[in-house]
Amino acid sequence: MNFSGDQIEKVLDLIYDAAAENDVWPRALTAVADLTRSEGGILFGQSLSAERVYFDFNARLSEECNRAYQERHMQNPWSRHMENKPIGRLVISDEAIPLAELRSTTFYDEVLRPQEVGHNGMIALAAREDFRAAFNICRSVRRGPFDADEQRVLQWLSPHLCRSVTLGFRIDGYLAMQQAAFDVLDRLADGVIVLDRKARVLFANSTARRMAEEGTLRLQPSIGTYSPAHSPRLNELIRAALQGAAGGTMSLPHDLDGRLLTILVSSIRGKDLGRLSDAGVKDAAVLLFAIDPANRRSIPLRQIMDAYGLTHAEARVALAASSGNTIIENAQSLGLSPNTVKTHLRGVFAKTATGRQAELASLITAIGGVRIGDTDSEH
Repeated sequence: MNFSGDQIEKVLDLIYDAAAENDVWPRALTAVADLTRSEGGILFGQSLSAERVYFDFNARLSEECNRAYQERHMQNPWSRHMENKPIGRLVISDEAIPLAELRSTTFYDEVLRPQEVGHNGMIALAAREDFRAAFNICRSVRRGPFDADEQRVLQWLSPHLCRSVTLGFRIDGYLAMQQAAFDVLDRLADGVIVLDRKARVLFANSTARRMAEEGTLRLQPSIGTYSPAHSPRLNELIRAALQGAAGGTMSLPHDLDGRLLTILVSSIRGKDLGRLSDAGVKDAAVLLFAIDPANRRSIPLRQIMDAYGLTHAEARVALAASSGNTIIENAQSLGLSPNTVKTHLRGVFAKTATGRQAELASLITAIGGVRIGDTDSEH
């Protein structure tokens, strides 16, 4: 059987395009199936011990039969035979079990027979611990087993399939890490706003959006404050940052109760600019932090307990002590005796490697910068 160079190039282009765009995999698998006179193919990542399929890309195979496979037949003669096969090696299904014997299984009755599939070319593409990514190309009973030329084509494609899948994992992982960075920004208790070179808002985290809803900040059509007296100072700091200056800070009274917020404005340079651009935030130029000291008292106790292994009682005392109040004042607010507060405070100092309330307050402030989920504080 002869294969033209154009046919092979088309298949390779699709295989490598799929590394960056997963939606291309069905087209790539279809091209491989056409090249080898097969009914269709599937590429999937799964754990046999967990009996879970993490992803699959299907080309012309029955989705109903695929569901039957995932629900009842992940453990089957083909998958068990492939469990420890080397990465990149082509395995023909008849090596695993003869077709006559396969026909007596419920796997054949529920997954293969409805599709008239009787033969399979299988390649493990990646493996880590109990996870394996694999490629299957399926042939009908009518067409019979893969001939020698078709097997050579599949084996020749194998390293390209392996490289594409590995590259795809890296790209997906990179994008996930970039997205995770923005997930962290969205959990910050401080407001975070990214501006472009025209001082337009490119990104505002959930805290900044809440400040806008409360009327403290304005995000659209341009960045500003509710206070005409404070907006000029904010604009001045932004203009300076756009011109490459280091930036600066200002205070802003909260619209609801007059408490002072701190606004920190900074230009974005070097690696930070590259990271934001890679994450899809183009033309980022200025970064603003809106810091509300009152948020420090809304830190979930679980967050403090997890960070330093504190008990619930110790975390309550640590949070109270970080406010700067005296031991007697903290004892009254917590409904404890001063001696009990002192005892818990000694435990807190030991576990956090601090020796004074000022040091402890700095740690609590740092933890308070990140809010995990939407949990309210416990007091």
